[in-house]
Amino acid sequence: MIHAGAMRHKITIQSQADSTNAFGTTRTWSDYRANTYAEILSPSAGRDVLGGAEGNKETIRFRLRYTTGIEPDMRVVHGGQNYRITHVENVRGMNVELLITTETART
Repeated sequence: MIHAGAMRHKITIQSQADSTNAFGTTRTWSDYRANTYAEILSPSAGRDVLGGAEGNKETIRFRLRYTTGIEPDMRVVHGGQNYRITHVENVRGMNVELLITTETART
């Protein structure tokens, strides 16, 4: 259920775009949905082991009003931090709210 007062955090959802210039093709991030209000759900810290190197990753979930086109190859920007989208869920398939699961390396 959506509680408007809980959605007080401004986030930006960005997608990757290719641009070509005289030096070749580069990948840049561009705003897909800017200044979107969301609720930040309690972060859960997890440990991930990749190739024998141990690293800390932080998983954060964002709840926001339903919108189309958000995919796992995008990212969320909040408070100067970039969060890689790992999963997008249309809650109960009702087209009312989305839960976006993200991940970032902890420093």
